[in-house]
Amino acid sequence: MLETQLGAACKLYNALLHAEQEEYEENKHTMSRNELRQLALDLRKQNPEFQALHSQVTQQVADRFYQARQKFLDGLANKPKKKKPHRYLSLVYPQSGWKLSNTREVGRGKNKKKKARLYLSKIWFFTLVIHRELPLQQVSQVCVKMHPSGRIYIIFLVEEAESLG
Repeated sequence: MLETQLGAACKLYNALLHAEQEEYEENKHTMSRNELRQLALDLRKQNPEFQALHSQVTQQVADRFYQARQKFLDGLANKPKKKKPHRYLSLVYPQSGWKLSNTREVGRGKNKKKKARLYLSKIWFFTLVIHRELPLQQVSQVCVKMHPSGRIYIIFLVEEAESLG
């Protein structure tokens, strides 16, 4: 199921790249971040393959393309190229579309860890081994990465409040 999602995200990225190139050839101007996000959502409505992606994941794909293009325009990177499916290996769930449940402790002493189940919308459930404390209320993004070997890694981005003083 994850491979299907990654393939759809890759095709969406390439569709955005193609649309951006056409826009530039016709009007000599690039699309804004909001225009790219809206185009991605419109493509998702039109194409059943893209409907397999969660709406916020769709917008993150548009943001990923926008950032690549901005780095090119700022002279910090090469021109964005068409992505190959075997090179597109991660999805980001920014705010919603995921839920952590069934957290329980396993092991004893130094080897004490927690196991939990993570539900990702439109993908399914994953069983996780949590290596450190995870403040769920401070998680701002969940990134699902597939290693070329087939192993899946889940990365939680935690926003810490700045301490005054």
